[in-house]
Amino acid sequence: MAEVKFSLDPIGNTLNIWWGTPTSNDYVEESDTSNDVVVYDKDGKSKGIEIIGIFPNELNIAKQLGSKRIEHLLQDPKGLLVS
Repeated sequence: MAEVKFSLDPIGNTLNIWWGTPTSNDYVEESDTSNDVVVYDKDGKSKGIEIIGIFPNELNIAKQLGSKRIEHLLQDPKGLLVS
């Protein structure tokens, strides 16, 4: 059975699911029915998906904090900078 890996990015509001190992030979295509992205290997077999907009607006950190605050958090993860 293949190992499945999950990666949640709360700031980017995405969920990545891999059922293969990521490599530099991978390519992506946007889904025809949504903004989600499917990752393929060099042979055209799917090996992952990125689900975009996983959180509703109420839980979307980027929407709640705003872009200026997120920039500060990315530069200073401990939140010690004062804006």
